[in-house]
Amino acid sequence: MAKDYTDYFKNRDFVHQIGFYSPDGEQFVREHNRLFGSGPFFTTVNKFSKVIYRGRELETPFSLRAYYGAWGSHSVEVVQQLTPGDSMYTDYNDMDKPGINHLHMFVESLEEAKEACEALGIPIVVIGYNDLTAALAKCEAMGIDPASVGLDESKIGFMVVDMTEQLGMMMQLIDGGAKFIHDMVVDVGKNWDGESDLIRPMG
Repeated sequence: MAKDYTDYFKNRDFVHQIGFYSPDGEQFVREHNRLFGSGPFFTTVNKFSKVIYRGRELETPFSLRAYYGAWGSHSVEVVQQLTPGDSMYTDYNDMDKPGINHLHMFVESLEEAKEACEALGIPIVVIGYNDLTAALAKCEAMGIDPASVGLDESKIGFMVVDMTEQLGMMMQLIDGGAKFIHDMVVDVGKNWDGESDLIRPMG
């Protein structure tokens, strides 16, 4: 008997991170900090071994320059797409202008989340699989045990679903193992002076 996913998205404490797109990530970060005092921001390039966009595997998986920073009790992700081509950003944003792209939701299992979205008729925009070599190097640079974040190139690394018809927004679903990034930037932001070392390499 098929599992009932009717209540899958209910009562989750999920709005931890707001995802923005910008054609110039650094300029966006500096302006966001000027207006809101957010930060500091940790930057890295996210690479993926495989990306499935609207059910089709991309010949060239896109890579992203990402900035993660504290905004009060929340965190902010600012993404600048480095590889041309279709993505959740080209779907939702004017690529010449900055703007909100998605909210983040942590889930126990991305494989189960995929089943739930398919059962509920929620379109899946992107499924990304981590580049294991790049992810291991990032863990080493940050002093993180790879086992603690459950790195596995065969498993889904992140997923973006399209709720624009119902709510006018995109939602990024991510494994709870990646919550350490949110927790880390929020913790650093608590004792930050608001100005020094605004943009820092992750790791």
